[in-house]
Amino acid sequence: MNQKIYSLILDFFQASSILIILITGPIVAVNFFLLLLQVLSIIIIIWAAKEMRKTRYYRVPDVGKQNELVKSGIYKYIRNPMYFSELLFTGVLVLNMYNFFRIIVFIILLIDLLLKIKYEEILLGKYFKEKFADYKKTSWRL
Repeated sequence: MNQKIYSLILDFFQASSILIILITGPIVAVNFFLLLLQVLSIIIIIWAAKEMRKTRYYRVPDVGKQNELVKSGIYKYIRNPMYFSELLFTGVLVLNMYNFFRIIVFIILLIDLLLKIKYEEILLGKYFKEKFADYKKTSWRL
């Protein structure tokens, strides 16, 4: 399958799953602990986006014309903080108001993001070679 098409398919399932979870229940958790986790997920994604701005950011997982591998800030500890944040935020929403349908959609999102991470890491490994191999040794995937 064409790389661009595969990237777009992964991105479609990611965006669709998040949208379905957002529109099928409340967006703000009612439980205080879950609300704190939501706030944490928002902080993580803002921090990650701030660090990612140091290079060109692409919505789809294809490696673009980045001139450096982002390894600062939160990326020092976790290679995919944006995906982690999305899983945390949507997971909180599912826990806040769970039903079978929302759990299935969350599982689809989880599988999609794991496939996307695997795909991106293959591309980053080819593009950044030794830098990425060393980076993988010092950071968590999620």
